[in-house]
Amino acid sequence: MENKIDGMLTHAENVILVVDMQNDWVLPSSPQHVAGAYATLPAIAKFLDYGRANDWAVIYIYRIHRPSGIDAELFRRHFFEEGKPFCIEGTPGAAIPDEIAPKQGDIKITKQRFSAFFGTDLDLVLRGLGAKNVYVTGTQYPNCIRSTAVDAMGLDYNTTVVTDCCSAATEEVAEANIYDIRNMGIPCVPSSEIMK
Repeated sequence: MENKIDGMLTHAENVILVVDMQNDWVLPSSPQHVAGAYATLPAIAKFLDYGRANDWAVIYIYRIHRPSGIDAELFRRHFFEEGKPFCIEGTPGAAIPDEIAPKQGDIKITKQRFSAFFGTDLDLVLRGLGAKNVYVTGTQYPNCIRSTAVDAMGLDYNTTVVTDCCSAATEEVAEANIYDIRNMGIPCVPSSEIMK
């Protein structure tokens, strides 16, 4: 079966999700940055190279808000009211860092909440691809990684959290979430185990 049309995958059992790896969350110079995110860029880049070389689909999940912040969670709207908006479409802060920038054929999906599935067409895209295995990468553990992984598992995808490709504000927060996620039955392993 032909898996591509004009260089774009039409079938992929394995899919890498890159969640919220945008400059506003990743760059240490950003007020919203997640302390551990920048350090994961090399591991994510290597894992993406591996996936693309094996015809895995890569889906970038962008958090995108309106400049007013009316589509942001209530607890975050004060940032917009105080003149500190984040993840505004078309701004440098909403872009993916160059080290892991999307390539031709990668898929882009936008969201406004923690889970990459909430209010998006991600499930439809995954089912259209015939996806079976979902590998979650990105930032950050207690919010978007955890909720995306739980929703993927709940939708019956074989879900794996790629530990060296995910981050949190502190190692303690990361380890606590990995502990919880594993106890929900979701494997949490480093990319080296997947790329064997």
